[in-house]
Amino acid sequence: MATKHLDINDKTALITGGSSGIGLAIAKQFVKCGGSVILIARGENKLNQAAEILKPLCSLRTQTIEVVPLDVTDLEALTEKLTPYLDLERLPNFIFNSAGMSRPGYVEEIPLDVFKTTMDLNYHGTVNIVKHFLPALLDRGSGAIVNISSMAGVIGVFGYTAYSGSKFAVRGFSDALRCELKPKGIQVTIVYPPDTDTPQLAWEAQYKPYETHVIAGSDKAISADEVAAEILSGVLVRKSQVIPGSEAKFLHWAATHMGGLIYPIMDFLVSNARKKKASRK
Repeated sequence: MATKHLDINDKTALITGGSSGIGLAIAKQFVKCGGSVILIARGENKLNQAAEILKPLCSLRTQTIEVVPLDVTDLEALTEKLTPYLDLERLPNFIFNSAGMSRPGYVEEIPLDVFKTTMDLNYHGTVNIVKHFLPALLDRGSGAIVNISSMAGVIGVFGYTAYSGSKFAVRGFSDALRCELKPKGIQVTIVYPPDTDTPQLAWEAQYKPYETHVIAGSDKAISADEVAAEILSGVLVRKSQVIPGSEAKFLHWAATHMGGLIYPIMDFLVSNARKKKASRK
């Protein structure tokens, strides 16, 4: 999906979770269109590797690639490292909150600290970044905040109690944030990606319950580049929500238009998966 070069020419995007997955894919799209990026992630080595991937994609002398090793749940470090970017000349035009984690499993087997860690990174990490930059964005009167939720933030998914809870929280925060900030000139977009081919998705496979694998079926995860292209195209036309992929669009429609009828469908899928699991014993 093509994006217009002039739309983000000389603009800057700050991207959390920018060293891999959807975050890095967004950075690639942004840089290809003439923009500069500030990448945030916890691992300095991975950030530097991401920067080396992005540098050859720059086509303008004015483009810059900056990296900031940072845990977005650490408020003290966040304030110290990101305060220099509140200056009007360095204030980003776009903020993409892509940092996140998922550790699936049966709810009774997921340790309580995983629920806390997941919520802290996926939800509070997003809020921390927004709260840090919001006063400066309001003073300027422009900017775009893009929060990455998930289809698991639209429909509760078997095996993803910790993750779904955190992504529903991102959804609620973003919806309320959009209502408050639109009259003040700040754009808020929420994104609901489906399963995306990222290192995170590969890592979490080891923890997925059997039923989760069956429910997902043969659905092929879409590429991070495809997700990023649709995100950026949607943001540039000021969409309030972006749902990458045709299957995700249908699922979102079903979840938001069928009311309680979605639950018997989900129950049927779970029942079918449990029967298959029982037949393996």
